[in-house]
Amino acid sequence: MPLFRSLLILIAGVCLQLPAAAQGHRLDDVLARGVLHVGTTGDYKPFSYRANASSPFIGLDIELAGQLAKALGVRLELVPTSWPNLMKDFGEDRFDIVMSGVSISLDRQKKALYSIPYLKDGKTPITRCENQARFQTLAQIDQPGVRLIVNPGGTNERFARANIRQAGITVYPDNITIFDQIVAGQADLMMTDAIETRLQQKLKPQLCAVHPEAPFDFSEKAYLLPRDLLWKSFVDQWLHQTIDSGAFAKLLDKWLAHPWPQAAPAAISLEPLRRLMDERLALMPDVARYKWNAKSAIEDLPREQKIIDGLKAEALALGVPEAWAERFFRAQIEAAKVIQREDFARWEKAGAGRFAEAPDLATVIRPRLDALTPKLLRELAAAWPALADPAQRGRIAASMQGMLTAATSPAAATVAAAPLTDASASTGKP
Repeated sequence: MPLFRSLLILIAGVCLQLPAAAQGHRLDDVLARGVLHVGTTGDYKPFSYRANASSPFIGLDIELAGQLAKALGVRLELVPTSWPNLMKDFGEDRFDIVMSGVSISLDRQKKALYSIPYLKDGKTPITRCENQARFQTLAQIDQPGVRLIVNPGGTNERFARANIRQAGITVYPDNITIFDQIVAGQADLMMTDAIETRLQQKLKPQLCAVHPEAPFDFSEKAYLLPRDLLWKSFVDQWLHQTIDSGAFAKLLDKWLAHPWPQAAPAAISLEPLRRLMDERLALMPDVARYKWNAKSAIEDLPREQKIIDGLKAEALALGVPEAWAERFFRAQIEAAKVIQREDFARWEKAGAGRFAEAPDLATVIRPRLDALTPKLLRELAAAWPALADPAQRGRIAASMQGMLTAATSPAAATVAAAPLTDASASTGKP
């Protein structure tokens, strides 16, 4: 009992020394304002990524930020920051929490608190595959003539400067394209978190992670928090439940498998998207035959709206702005109706009767349409850097001229391709 009492006195003493903001007011403030401000960098897959300023943030920590806001019953507001400015922005109280694949460091903890860790990690090299054997150890890396590349302001740069004395270190400001520098031969390697090397070697076949299972050091990922013990307690409990339920592991697998765009906009092929658009429209003659036999209307506005409403949130989660995704899918629906109307007009003119073969709409055709929808969404996400680039308008228009649908229904092909080819695609406006 004396020991327990001494611990209580010690805890009480610590609490008394904390400023008022550290005694739980942050949680109260978030609940009172109804908004959770989350700082994030947008340059660290699979945690936080944004293709450009007009694109939404996506990634593991972005999805978890939404879940944290939901657990609090408040609205999520993402606040862009960068690794060099992270602690400055944090000190200016721009956000309630940082969720961006942040590594725990003692330097940061001098000014902040961390949540419980959610991922174990460590620094390891990534290099062109033919150079794997050259860079197994720090001694092999730290040699004159070796060109090491780092992104500024974070733990990668600090690790490199603490361990490298003879090799050259280049600070490269763009963490999204930094790995392309290694592919292009402008740098020999980078040392970064093992999880990032695993992801990048999947995305760029020319690169190989060097012993990611045995990194040079030990680190952990956690969420950066103000010095507020009650706020930390809430975040810790929410995160503990998310991890223990298995939900975190499922989300991590999801975002490691995400079709992250890798090529420059000019190199992104539109052929997979165009093929899926054609595949969807190729089902419309069967839809028309079923509706002709059933004497049902071509247009079903309530169902169309339900489809659109269900797609927008999924598109946003994949990095495609909601308004633009809505415009694209409405165009596919309108193109489908163009084909059906053309068929109806031709059959009415010919006095056509009932068709002997017409697949059932509910049990045959709609399941095939439903299976195409997530494929279309994923290809939209993969193609979005090109679709959002005004300089690609001409190339995209030329690509869409290859739609097979144009041979049977030029009008439907034009309607389906319109969102991809006009200037509003780059702004995300409907």
